[in-house]
Amino acid sequence: MQVAGSSQAGSERHIWRRFLARTTLALGLLLLASAALCWVAANWPLFSKIQRLSSAQGAMTVAGVLALALYARGASGANAVHGRAAVLGLATVLLGAVLALIGQTYQTGADNWELFAAWAALMLPWALAARSQGLWLLWALLVNAAVVLLLGERVLAWWGLFDGPGFPSLVIAGLNLVLLGLWEFSARRWRARTGVGPRVLALLAVGVLVLALVFGGLGMENLGSYTGLAWVLATLGLAAFYILARRDLVILALLAAGVICVSLRLAADWFFDLQPGVWAVLPLAGLLMGEAVLAARWLRRLAASTPGLPAEALADAEPAGISAGVEVEPAAPAVSAPGSASAAEVPPDRGAAPWFVQGLLGLSAWLASLLLLLFLVLSGLVASASGGLVGGLVLCAVGVAMVRAAEGPFWRQCATALAFSGQILVMAGLSDANSPAGAALFVLALAIVIYVFGPDAILRFLSGLTMVVAVYLLTAFAVEHADAYDSLVEAVLRWLLFDDLRGIALWLPASLLTAWVAALAFLCNPRLPARRRDALLPLAWSFALAAQASVVLAAGVPVWQLPALWQAHAPSVVYLALVVVLPVAVAIALLHPRRAALGRGLRYGVPLGLAVLAAFWLSWPGVAYALTWLLLGFGLQRARLFRLGQIAVLLCLAFYYYRLDTPLLYKAALLAGAGGLLLLMRMAVWAVPRLRGVAPLRESAPAQPAPWRAGLIAAGLLLCLGVANTAIWQREQLLAHGQVVRLELASRDPRSLLQGDYMDLRFAAAQAVGAMQDELPAGSGILHAPLIDAYLVLQPDDRGVARPVRVQPAPQPHDAKEVVLRYRLRAEGVRIVTNAYFFPEGQGEHYAGARYGELRVDDSGTGLLVRLLGEDLKPL
Repeated sequence: MQVAGSSQAGSERHIWRRFLARTTLALGLLLLASAALCWVAANWPLFSKIQRLSSAQGAMTVAGVLALALYARGASGANAVHGRAAVLGLATVLLGAVLALIGQTYQTGADNWELFAAWAALMLPWALAARSQGLWLLWALLVNAAVVLLLGERVLAWWGLFDGPGFPSLVIAGLNLVLLGLWEFSARRWRARTGVGPRVLALLAVGVLVLALVFGGLGMENLGSYTGLAWVLATLGLAAFYILARRDLVILALLAAGVICVSLRLAADWFFDLQPGVWAVLPLAGLLMGEAVLAARWLRRLAASTPGLPAEALADAEPAGISAGVEVEPAAPAVSAPGSASAAEVPPDRGAAPWFVQGLLGLSAWLASLLLLLFLVLSGLVASASGGLVGGLVLCAVGVAMVRAAEGPFWRQCATALAFSGQILVMAGLSDANSPAGAALFVLALAIVIYVFGPDAILRFLSGLTMVVAVYLLTAFAVEHADAYDSLVEAVLRWLLFDDLRGIALWLPASLLTAWVAALAFLCNPRLPARRRDALLPLAWSFALAAQASVVLAAGVPVWQLPALWQAHAPSVVYLALVVVLPVAVAIALLHPRRAALGRGLRYGVPLGLAVLAAFWLSWPGVAYALTWLLLGFGLQRARLFRLGQIAVLLCLAFYYYRLDTPLLYKAALLAGAGGLLLLMRMAVWAVPRLRGVAPLRESAPAQPAPWRAGLIAAGLLLCLGVANTAIWQREQLLAHGQVVRLELASRDPRSLLQGDYMDLRFAAAQAVGAMQDELPAGSGILHAPLIDAYLVLQPDDRGVARPVRVQPAPQPHDAKEVVLRYRLRAEGVRIVTNAYFFPEGQGEHYAGARYGELRVDDSGTGLLVRLLGEDLKPL
């Protein structure tokens, strides 16, 4: 699902086909990978242990062999390069599923960081062979997850020698700076792509240091610590590199945001040390806006001076030759997109600021508004609801007047903060209104007036968010009568208490309305006169972001539950239908104006395919919205909107996994069905032109195959299969020959520990380890760290239940009647073998009566949890 690519000569029909080929393949493989993860988590009892393990390894092997074949034959264009990397990415995700399945099947209780570390280590040959930005970014994130979990699980006393609690931040920052340096070296040496990966790594490296400084210490003292010194050096070094060596304005904007946050914290400490009272908030707000304006000026100056990269190109333009908005005919030169204005027609105040500059200014205006509100409340200037209403209206009027008359960007920022603070005060003043619906309607009208008369993109975006709040309230009052609530605050608090019925009947129509408004605003914006070309963009972005965020509370139902939903609440079926047909309507709106260039196959095939897929989005409406942003971003040449669609797809899949209204097996079936259908559509995109006798356009000469890449993929596949099956063999040997040990569970209510598809376990023997831990000798070496892995000696009682006797640093010595079991000291306490028992989804109540755990233990102290036992020591 990538948009970027080299300029391509050819018809617009070919451009759309290339987009569809990439999107259907990437999204189809992503859904199949998500289906595999849901299937593993479901722990399906109808499959035996061997069947589950062999099925997962078989799927990984098929994907790996297919990727091997694709890399062995070489790639003839960007689509082929993208496709083979996507297939290898599927094999990589399936590798993670195999590793998780082994831990789940054998109840190994391994530390979480070990899973991610093994995953990253085993996928490394594939990442080296693919040279794909996506796979390398996945590898870097897995390494980060492993290190973060390692630092969170292990309690190391010697952290205090290296900046105390700030030590984890130093480790994470150092790790990501090393990875960033390797990425930049690869970019120079092997021309690795730098669009996303370096920016993510820079955000992780600098972000953890900034968070540690802002929330972890006090003023100048914290700045002089190891963490502060590391932040200063990292900021200066990255700034120098990305200004002089390779210009990356997004990373420079991240660095500027970090400087603003740290300086604001230092200034806050200094002001409050002077004890000026609540008045210290005002200079903080001024400092925040002033620094944001200076940073924006600096970034725009750098953008203007970047060779070959005009500032307006950074606003939201799509790379030439890949967007559908490029009107190109086979025998005619390219022309501008329909309705586009020339540079001379664009007014000077339009301000095609880069998106990261707008984001920096918008965030500073929002924070300054909060500081201003804090001052008004704490100072007593606003002491009642009526005072808030009157004061809010005055601030709105002053802000709009200032933004219309202000010349400099600083005063426009101040005006934006005043107007947005006024809107928040008005909402607070109307919170106890006798007519909550009337109050929401007044807020909506006020936001519209400010949007129309306040010609500033950031103010309009923030006013759009105010409109979203009002629209949500009015939609909710249309579903549930306002008379049912005593105040607006009570209504909002009750709506935030999520349940399936309220998610479908209340939040779904609210998100639906905002999504349709956003789509219409994006579609209508290019048709506005030249001087008002971007007037609807702030509204469109605010409504699109709100619609996508609201899917966390909005709910859906699978297609087979529609009859029951119709009987319970018929309008909800209509809401769901309008949600899933939104991508269809957008596709028609984008393709119909280009009917002469695209042909009937694309004009009818794309909406038809989206209509068929609509049945799969009924239980997860957020994917329908994400597809809408993908289509709009591509068709309207809005790269940032396309990126929003990509991110939204990933987030929707993550949230869908944790939704409890649909069983994991049903989720796996829906995901697999949608993924398979998308792959069929990918085949149709390839086959239909050939069946109709239309020769595909060659992007370039076929690339020479690289045998070393295919060999590396084959070696990586053999390594993955070898490691997985070796681990399986070792655990089977332990189960077959290990000594049976029964441990009593801690005296807690197991029903409170049920977590969906697993139960949180605590053994009673772990409680005795705490008192015995002092008997162990201190660790050797300069740091004298305590032992975090040791051995518990157990002896069975008359019922065969093992009781703790002592702890020791090694498995030996112990007599014939005793059993030695390794334990680990982790952040959550003492862990014996495992802290969780995985069972098939939906069978949690069956294991609620567990009182004992049965293990197999070998001579080295390694144990595996086999099953849970009841009070009578019989298996559950």
